[in-house]
Amino acid sequence: MNKYTAIIMFLFIFAIPVFSSGEGTAETFDAGNVEIPITRVTLYTAGLAQMVRETTVTGDGVIAFKAEPGDINDILKSLIVEDLDGGTVGSVTFDSRDPLSVLLSDFRVNPSGAPALSDFLKKTQGENVEVTTGEGIFSGRIFSVETSIRDEQSVTLLNLVGSKGIQKVDITDLKNLRFEDPRLQREVVSALELIAGARVKTVRTLKIACKGSGKRRIRLSYVKAVPLWKTSYRLVVDDKRTARLEGWAIVQNTGTQSWDNVWLGFVAGQPNAFTMDLSTPRYITRKKVDIVSAVPIGPTSYAKAVPPELSGAKRMAYPEASSMAADDYQIESGPAYTPAPVAPQAAGVREGNFYRYDVKTPVTIGARSSGMIPIIVQEDAGISIGVYDPSYNKVFKGLRLKNSTDAHWAAGPVTVLEGRFYGGDALLPDMIPGSSRMLTYAVHGTLEVEKDVSSGDQEITSLKISDGILYRADKIYRETRYRIDGEENELVLIHPKEAGWKLVKKPVEPEESQGQYRFVLTSWKNPVLVGEENTVSRQFSLNGLRYSDLAVYLDWKEISPAMKRVLEKAADLKREVETISTEISSLKNRLTTISRDQSRIRENMKVLDKDSELFKRYSRQLAAQENELEQITAQIDDKQKELKSARDKLADYIRSIDM
Repeated sequence: MNKYTAIIMFLFIFAIPVFSSGEGTAETFDAGNVEIPITRVTLYTAGLAQMVRETTVTGDGVIAFKAEPGDINDILKSLIVEDLDGGTVGSVTFDSRDPLSVLLSDFRVNPSGAPALSDFLKKTQGENVEVTTGEGIFSGRIFSVETSIRDEQSVTLLNLVGSKGIQKVDITDLKNLRFEDPRLQREVVSALELIAGARVKTVRTLKIACKGSGKRRIRLSYVKAVPLWKTSYRLVVDDKRTARLEGWAIVQNTGTQSWDNVWLGFVAGQPNAFTMDLSTPRYITRKKVDIVSAVPIGPTSYAKAVPPELSGAKRMAYPEASSMAADDYQIESGPAYTPAPVAPQAAGVREGNFYRYDVKTPVTIGARSSGMIPIIVQEDAGISIGVYDPSYNKVFKGLRLKNSTDAHWAAGPVTVLEGRFYGGDALLPDMIPGSSRMLTYAVHGTLEVEKDVSSGDQEITSLKISDGILYRADKIYRETRYRIDGEENELVLIHPKEAGWKLVKKPVEPEESQGQYRFVLTSWKNPVLVGEENTVSRQFSLNGLRYSDLAVYLDWKEISPAMKRVLEKAADLKREVETISTEISSLKNRLTTISRDQSRIRENMKVLDKDSELFKRYSRQLAAQENELEQITAQIDDKQKELKSARDKLADYIRSIDM
């Protein structure tokens, strides 16, 4: 303990108020290293425990309660002190320690952060020092510290100011440096002592002033961080294929104090929890202002304030809820199974939002030890089932569980026993009262499922025309056939649920979960059929459809007479456009053929005598082809005009349709 801590503790001890009952002064009850006994521990799945301690005090007194460093802030946030025998509770005081940054702020130098020597010396500019290097002893006031390169090596130079001016001292091979001011030298050592002491976590002592007469019981209650309590389950399946659930709570006391004969409780709930440093003094940094001048104030604004919402917890009672007294607990015996069920060592009680298991007799768990306590035994908790999972294409052995109690079953691992033999493992999620869950623990050894999927034809279900767009809806049907062989109480047949597909044929009404249909089957002599439909909507530009496409719609048996008349006229106009386009293409092909033949003739004529009969025949042929080219070109021009007129007529008609 350093002198600062000693002074602070001394001041706090004498700052505790002294109460008088007329015949004495307050007494501090602190039996050295003896801790105040722990009488009750309630564990939460949020990694917290509510600790209850009890002690006695006579007359006016002060109770000294030692708190571990890591627990002090949780204790200050949650501590409740009760005088159970008519006395009153006064102040609670504890030793307060400034943060290291505050303690060091009054020193002339601050070596925190393990700075390099050159950086530290820069903060001591102006101080007198004596420096010893390989070149000798130098003294003077520190002017600056700089780094330079000499002979391709980095050197650190300390610039000292003395009677002879500024002197550069190479402190790369520094042997000793001493501040000539003895007070500054002592401050450096003291600052280092504070830095070292800040790493030491010491027990904090809370002193609780109590006032009253006679011997009285004092109860302390607070919350602290502890390891999560965990739940481990056993599911024992009997020869009738029903399951018994056994739940064991696993608790770990990692503290330094043994839990001797404490009342232990487990809460299956997750309260919101956080930590806050309440033990360390905090200082507000005030704004530094200059001398008031005539500078105008800028605009100001304030955010809207909302009053806090108040909420209250309501205590709820249930017929099966047990009182806190140990004498009131009663154990119900169930039918004997093989292996025999364990006797639950806890009774449940619901208070407010949470369900708590209170162990019926005091428990002892030593420091840094763990314990395992049976808290749940539920007969007929579930039945044996088979589960077909398409993601694995396997049938699993499973259990359908039902929480028919008012207890909250916390999540945890499950070991399944078939009779006395190990069956497999599963994970139990959190199960609130009234909820059901399905667990699987092994591949089924006597049940098989074969799956076959077939798709039907695509059928048109509706047509609509608007703004030149044909809207078409098609129905797609598919059927999944499941062939099942084997025996089981029931089979949960999982069928994938896909967006857009609707069930139209089903063996039974399914249970639904995200992405799944679950058909619960109790018989399967015949194949199980699941039929689904999907409606696909598409749209087409009516002008871009071919005559053959429109003919398909005209053959649709469900088409209305009005729609058929509209499409027939559109098909006629489209056929006219396509006929003219085909004629134009034929004429253009004839042009291409003639041009290719002319090129061949002209190449041959280059090597012929102009007076030869063959040359003259080629000349006559070229002349005839030129006449034909002129005629074809004129025909193409006429057909282009016809095509434009036909297209305009088709477009105008399509624009007029709204059906």
